[in-house]
Amino acid sequence: MSREVTYLSIILKKQPYNEGDELITVFTKEAGKLRLLAKSVKLQKAKLQSGLQQLFLVKLTLALSNLPKIIGAEVVKPFMGLRENLAAVKRAFYASELVLKFTPDEQKNEALFNLLREFFSFLNSGAKQKILDLALAKFKINILQTLGLDISTLEDSKFFSNSLGGFGNRQSADARQVHEPAVTLFTSLKDCRFDYLHNIEVGEDIHLQELQNLLSQFVEYQLERKVLSEGYLNHVL
Repeated sequence: MSREVTYLSIILKKQPYNEGDELITVFTKEAGKLRLLAKSVKLQKAKLQSGLQQLFLVKLTLALSNLPKIIGAEVVKPFMGLRENLAAVKRAFYASELVLKFTPDEQKNEALFNLLREFFSFLNSGAKQKILDLALAKFKINILQTLGLDISTLEDSKFFSNSLGGFGNRQSADARQVHEPAVTLFTSLKDCRFDYLHNIEVGEDIHLQELQNLLSQFVEYQLERKVLSEGYLNHVL
């Protein structure tokens, strides 16, 4: 007889799996990233279908086995405000891809779970475009922190280097000169709460974009591969 457990989960990805089934990848508070089987969920009368939507926060009841099977799904938060805002949903998919690519299976990281939930909750709040951009930069900074890849920074930093781990005053083959307002913005975002972002002084948009680019490049340097949703993130319809 299989053992049952319940996990608080954020649904990251859904894939077809056999006829009528889906393979669902989630990030859980209790056990990290899991790949789960949703049996017959694509059938018209499937009871679980409505509770297993991408980006939902749900309580999942699982029957444990080599490939755990979902036997119950209770929606905790569907983040409907996020789903109705294209700018917000693009940032949520970007964050989901980072979690998928950075994390191994079945390795608990409660700080990362809480970060993703807080980020989705903020995206759900209806903030304006510039504030969403600040939130995305903050998420990039903080996910690296939770994974032990904290970006270093020194006082009066003049350069950013992927190989040297962040901001500093040393030249290197990959060092790029950075403007002081971009470094100041990084420092402001690193330790603030998401709900404080409305109080952050951005200055010129070019400095926020400079920081976004540096962070995206550092993320891909650490992953050693492209983030596919980066292109979608920057695409204007």
